[in-house]
Amino acid sequence: MTIKVYSSIMPGEPAETYDRSGLTVEAFVKSFTPNYRRGDSQPISCMINGAIVKPMDWADAVIGERDVVEFRPVPYGDVVDALAIVFPTVFGPIAGPQLAIEALIDIPGQQGGQGSQGSQLNPADARANIARLGQGIPEGFGYYIRYPDYLNQPRTFYQDRKTQVIRLLLSVGVGEYEIDPDSVKIGETPINELNNADFTIYEPGADLSGVPNHENWFQSPEVGGTQGSAGIRLKGVTYDQRTYFGSGTASGDAITGVSVGELWEPGILGSIKMTQSITITDPGISSTLIFNGNFQHLAAGMTVNIESNVDVNGTYVVSTINAAKDEIELETTGGDPVTDSSGLSGAMSIDKAGTEYALISIPSDTEIQVERQLADGSPDPDWDGNLPSASVTLEIVWSAEDFTGNRAGPFVVCPDGETTDTIEVDLFASSGLGVVDGESINARSRDIRIEYREVGATTWQEQIETVSGSTRDQLGWTFTVSLPSAIRPEIRVSRLGAEDVSVTSLDRLDFTALRCKLPAVTSYEGITTMAVDIVGSDEIASSSNNKINLEFTRKLPTISDGEFTANSATRSISAAACYVAKSLGYADDRINLDEMERYEAIWTPRGDTFDYVFSDGTAKDAIDTILRAGFAEMTLENGVITPVRDQPREKFEDGYSPENMTTPLRRQFQGKKVDEPDGVEVEYTKAGTWTTETIQCLLPGDQAIKLDKVNLKGVTDQTRAWRIGMRRRRAQRYRRWTYSFETELDALNSQYLSFVPLVDDVPGYGKASILQSISSDRIVVSEPLEFEEGKTHVVAYRSESGDVVGPFTATPGPDKYTALVSIPQPWPAVTPSDREPTHIYFGTTDRWSFPALITEISPSGPLSVGVTATNYDDRVYADDDNAPFS
Repeated sequence: MTIKVYSSIMPGEPAETYDRSGLTVEAFVKSFTPNYRRGDSQPISCMINGAIVKPMDWADAVIGERDVVEFRPVPYGDVVDALAIVFPTVFGPIAGPQLAIEALIDIPGQQGGQGSQGSQLNPADARANIARLGQGIPEGFGYYIRYPDYLNQPRTFYQDRKTQVIRLLLSVGVGEYEIDPDSVKIGETPINELNNADFTIYEPGADLSGVPNHENWFQSPEVGGTQGSAGIRLKGVTYDQRTYFGSGTASGDAITGVSVGELWEPGILGSIKMTQSITITDPGISSTLIFNGNFQHLAAGMTVNIESNVDVNGTYVVSTINAAKDEIELETTGGDPVTDSSGLSGAMSIDKAGTEYALISIPSDTEIQVERQLADGSPDPDWDGNLPSASVTLEIVWSAEDFTGNRAGPFVVCPDGETTDTIEVDLFASSGLGVVDGESINARSRDIRIEYREVGATTWQEQIETVSGSTRDQLGWTFTVSLPSAIRPEIRVSRLGAEDVSVTSLDRLDFTALRCKLPAVTSYEGITTMAVDIVGSDEIASSSNNKINLEFTRKLPTISDGEFTANSATRSISAAACYVAKSLGYADDRINLDEMERYEAIWTPRGDTFDYVFSDGTAKDAIDTILRAGFAEMTLENGVITPVRDQPREKFEDGYSPENMTTPLRRQFQGKKVDEPDGVEVEYTKAGTWTTETIQCLLPGDQAIKLDKVNLKGVTDQTRAWRIGMRRRRAQRYRRWTYSFETELDALNSQYLSFVPLVDDVPGYGKASILQSISSDRIVVSEPLEFEEGKTHVVAYRSESGDVVGPFTATPGPDKYTALVSIPQPWPAVTPSDREPTHIYFGTTDRWSFPALITEISPSGPLSVGVTATNYDDRVYADDDNAPFS
């Protein structure tokens, strides 16, 4: 067989191929993802040998050895994301960006979605570690596999810039377990064989306060992978965001009429070119030109840079300036006066050379206040707080290095009602960090600003961190923010300066995770826990890190001589059933320990065990599921939990005949129906491989056209699964009769599955009468006895306790009321005055009664009880000790 997985509906080569058979389509898909849910719509389609298999048929469609199977995306919605859910190793993002949250430790129980379907309970045998929010804590019995559940969110952090660590605290289950260390695995690999992983098992109630894994780190859901990105990209300021080109009015230290950028803030530095209209006065040939304009920002002797359209450009010196600062004369840096221009009017920008402007304040969205500074950042001593008082054309270009880039956030760190004093921020460089220089990578450092404040506050506090690198390798950092006190904070993160996007630059940074430390539980009473540490490594595929599993044997008290022993590893059916009963508060005297122990003496030699993990359901269902592994069911007898096993019978219990029936015996035969199953298919989990297997249970003549499908829980052995399936199949074929009748209170002496003879007064069948007399060799009864020639006849009687005694071989007596029969003593009483008379049952060996198993007893009044029963047939039990394929 070949299973091909395609990433597109278009023709092409498969993304991956597999060679697997003997499992259903559903089982194959489940082996890749715990996110799969059975339904009539799936994000992928499946074809077997060119024929589409509908999603609702995946659970039944078995992949054969010669089948060709193809999976392709269904073209609706976000196809790539849909495929990543089902086949993350094929269609998921490349590991790195959100290694801990999306690939490394995807928590299926907590993931979001856009569908309208409500949340579903996760089965206890889910093949991945999940968060079981608001659900019951699973409880294991016998020997089984377990994917422990998250007790808190996995904490993933960077131990150093090249090493990511994940710490988990997991719940193995309620109770105590015997766990073989070699059975603890990640995926299929024992943890003991890995150099980068370690685990510790803790008994119920253990003190975990000294174990780092117990810490409760809440992962902010708003921070993480985005479409096509490892996280929230920390973008530097763009050129448009840090510039303004347009008109404005300068006066004093203010410029109005500008459009203030969203990211502008006091403290940024840059250049401001102010171009104004000027006129020029030419006194005559070879005379110094007089420039008329607004020069309040200049002074005599100041070296200035000039750009104009009158052919005066470059660096000059202001030789003179009048008191009104509206006329200046210029000379070159060599001392020669400027005596020539290309016109007498024009536009000019002029300002002190070697200076820049600092943004001091932003009074409004259209006004800024600035200060001129020297190149070293110190105040310009020549600055008197005035700009050219004029309408000017502006070119404002702020330095990118002084900008805080586009902020990611703010994000509220804690859930509502919680506070924290410790925050962690994860950054990730998906392409490395540095500058490519030929064959080498030059080092580069970037500053990151982390700002925080309490929700509702107005003032931000900040923490500056630096990241450095000179490599193409992916890098990651975890920064801790320690708050002065516990608050409910919000946080925002940004990079300082621009992102270098040149082709030689490695400068992309992503904000990939935000966590806060919350109060933690230090001990889990009654729960076995497990701490796991995994250090980032290529020894483990990222898709396997949420598949930590182990095999356990539950420790429970067993029954010995009617009492419970100390806890020990056991697969006992009775131990599991009694434990569930006691967990409900049933005292020992409210559980029929003698019957439990009696049946265990049958189950243990047969190898009947119960191996399963429960997470939900009623206690009654759980006990029935447990007992089902031993052909038994739970009943309540006078408030006492009592198991009843459907098994071959030899001795009758209470007898029922027209003598104690208040209505005629009704017999109904169920003929074979057209749509009746002609076989049973049992689905069970196979121990060792822990895969879902199926086995067909057929009788001679069955064609397996319509199978009765049974999901068998707690049985992990093929032979025992087959036996239970064959018992069901034989019951379908051989239990075809239903009986019903009513009594006064007699039927209250019987129980569920009591083995009883039913006697009718129909000619040719058994006959009931009252005992008149008894001696060593004969009895006399109240009704005539009809012996059939050539047939063997028997007599039985109903004892004082209601039980049936006999049958005994009988022959004709001297009259029709007498039968010659030897009945052992003690003899039954003859028409006692203080109790009901003794009932005698008579007939041929094979027809004196209808052997039956009582299936229902229903009181319907103070003196009326209804009874329903089914026929007893030894053939139902014929395969109880057989094996398949033998």
